[in-house]
Amino acid sequence: MKYKNNISAKLLVAVAVLSLSGCTREIDTDVLATYPNLPEVFIDGFSSDLQYQAWGKVTNFDTDTDTKYSGTTSIRVEVPVPSDPMGNYAGGVFYSSTGRNLSEYDALTFYAKSSVPAKMEVGIGNYDTEDYLVGLQDVKLNANWNKVIIPIPNAAKLLSEKGLFYYSAGAVDGEGYTIWIDEVKFEYLGTLAHAHIEDVERPGFPGKVDIGTLTETINLPNGVNQTMQVSSKFFTFESSDPDVASVADNAITVHKSGEAVISLKEAGGQIKLHCYDFAPTPERNESEVLSLFSDSYRNKITANWNPRWQYSTAEYEDMDTGDNHIGYYSNLNFVGIVFNSVADCSAMTHLHLDVLSMDEIGTGSEFKVEIHESNSNNNIVYLATKATHPDFKAGQWLSLDIPLNDAGKQITQLVLGCDSNTKNILLDNIYFY
Repeated sequence: MKYKNNISAKLLVAVAVLSLSGCTREIDTDVLATYPNLPEVFIDGFSSDLQYQAWGKVTNFDTDTDTKYSGTTSIRVEVPVPSDPMGNYAGGVFYSSTGRNLSEYDALTFYAKSSVPAKMEVGIGNYDTEDYLVGLQDVKLNANWNKVIIPIPNAAKLLSEKGLFYYSAGAVDGEGYTIWIDEVKFEYLGTLAHAHIEDVERPGFPGKVDIGTLTETINLPNGVNQTMQVSSKFFTFESSDPDVASVADNAITVHKSGEAVISLKEAGGQIKLHCYDFAPTPERNESEVLSLFSDSYRNKITANWNPRWQYSTAEYEDMDTGDNHIGYYSNLNFVGIVFNSVADCSAMTHLHLDVLSMDEIGTGSEFKVEIHESNSNNNIVYLATKATHPDFKAGQWLSLDIPLNDAGKQITQLVLGCDSNTKNILLDNIYFY
């Protein structure tokens, strides 16, 4: 299998945490406590099983007995300037050497302040691959002590968690500064509620895709909806049609074309999958082909698949199904595929690509391909519509073979565009021949 692009696909969806107090869904908390259930991480010093591992500038961590929220000692983090030879950011993880049973808590809490207005990332986990990761990004800090709450999606899963607390912060306007953190501990608040997944629609293809990290929201005691990144290992998934797509071990396996809705036992909302077959397998000999994006050939052309031109709304994802890669443009109006070097297509006569629209194709629907040569006078514009291509239908692969100009053939980029109703496009087997 040849990897087409450095952009990895991940199944990223908006997800909410489990129901705690005030929510009606049930979570099994009948667990066997085989590990210590210590709530303290750092109060006035290290708890008995606590270890620390520094990231970035390894000397960023220290303790402070002068500035603290409570007690005698706080954590002091010195964020370096970007040019610091010892590391350009401050970070680290506090972990248990033995593991802890955290099933009776629903949040990790702490107090923090900063010498300048700043933001940092904090969370649970991030120590080893077995961690149940919860991460808050862009936590705002200022000169006042503020309490930070990191909800736990499903504490019943945390029977032997090692990664207890991590942090990461970078310079502000090129300058270093100081962060203080105090009273880091696990608590049962009992006032977290309103767990809900954002409804998401995704394409799916035969094979297995890990659900991976999800984005979740939960309502905090102060009424604020908290957004965070969460490991899918916290949740139990169910499929509306296992014959189309089944779920096991936090991975979705697509079996055939059709639609399936993936829901969570611990939260509302859903992931809607539109499942398709793969594009037709190319049959041309490799000696006749100069490939940009295909698992059937060695890809000799590399490109920037989303240069983010002004006014372009496109988002790109290289979907890795395990057996094949598919290019996925969502919210597409126009986008450039800019080659990293000029492609010499002087021996080629056509550009081939397979395209699938996830949206309905009407009389006004169109898909446009522009082929740009180093000599701008030789650019090619090709338009696929319902009138020109009767087989252009939603959910169905359309093979396009676009003739090249006789002159030039030094290709620098492709430009794709579509109408306002045809925004979700899948691509495969893009090559010159």
